[in-house]
Amino acid sequence: MNRIICVMLFCMAASQAFAQLPSCNGVRYRNYAFTGVDSTMNVQYGQNVTANNVTQNLIMDIYQPHGDTVMRRPLIIFIHGGAFVGGNRTEGTGFCGLMALEGYVAATIDYRLIDVPVHDSLTVTDGMIKAISDAKAAIRYFVEDAATANAYKIDTNYIFIAGGSAGAITAVATTYLNPADNIPTYVLNAINNNGGFSGNSSTNTNYGTPIKGVLSYSGAILYKDWISAGEPPMLSVHDIGDTIVPCGYDDSKAFAFSMYMYGTCEMKGEANLKGVYNDTMIFAGSGHGAYFQNNQALLDVLQRTNNFLYTLICTNTVSINDISDVGKVTIYPNPVNDQLQISNPENVAIKNVKIYSINGALMSVHSSSIIATNNLPSGLYFLTIETDMGTTMRKLVKE
Repeated sequence: MNRIICVMLFCMAASQAFAQLPSCNGVRYRNYAFTGVDSTMNVQYGQNVTANNVTQNLIMDIYQPHGDTVMRRPLIIFIHGGAFVGGNRTEGTGFCGLMALEGYVAATIDYRLIDVPVHDSLTVTDGMIKAISDAKAAIRYFVEDAATANAYKIDTNYIFIAGGSAGAITAVATTYLNPADNIPTYVLNAINNNGGFSGNSSTNTNYGTPIKGVLSYSGAILYKDWISAGEPPMLSVHDIGDTIVPCGYDDSKAFAFSMYMYGTCEMKGEANLKGVYNDTMIFAGSGHGAYFQNNQALLDVLQRTNNFLYTLICTNTVSINDISDVGKVTIYPNPVNDQLQISNPENVAIKNVKIYSINGALMSVHSSSIIATNNLPSGLYFLTIETDMGTTMRKLVKE
């Protein structure tokens, strides 16, 4: 069933230029498709100076599936946490290794940490902008490689950026902060002081920094309206009681001074408002990334990550309403909470409606045009609607 769903979705999106990678087979990008990983360590992707004017080589480690013969592969770049003052790229080693086993090329990067006394939010903001500059240099490294030596066989239409805590804040801002946004003067000054929106951490700024989607683990954004319609999808995971990086709009307790930000609980609402496809996991814990300390929660997060990425790679989902309309049958409201209605203005008889998870599992079968959805977990689903005129498919987001 998984493969049938993928084939149907591919046909519906056939008019899109990059509907899916040819390696979508129902296993790769969702489960462990390889038994070994090849690593390339200590790769320099850029250079820049720190806040204390120390020149720093920017280094990353790259992981690839061993024995892979696919010539076009998605890339995940992981950014570690540490409140912009600590941490290193080894925090992403396990994550990148797992992703490589599933068929991704994955890289975990070091970036410039704040190496001056941190007394106010301006210093933290400058550290974030420096991290963004470094992250963009890492993306450009692979984009340039794809256009030249092609050593890593990256499909630049499928570059994902991920991070935890400060790394997630960096990943989210790298994805959504752009010149068209309403940017406060203090943030704009930091951007201009660090090479502008392209950053100045590498010289190959003639190459772009395309991002297909962002994975935010306990992350946030300084201003939620930086998330705009048409921008890349986002997966966000958070503990509801997190005080270091708040899930809602609140003051971070990571610093001795005020540093307000919008966490997952707020980013989800803004993404829904702007029509940006997103998936969210909210845990009941009160810690910061406490879900990573619970084995079952960790497995659930990894599975949700797999499903989210597979959807983007193999169905080209980019917004909550991006699947082409087929026929006159419509579903509403979408996103839905408790009750879904199916409209057929041409009075086409509906024979049955089947709801599938994004894993291809059949969730329920209905013969009515009014369907109770209150028992469905939040997430993305696909409906097959069989009528007298044939069968069509719709995408449903359950809030």
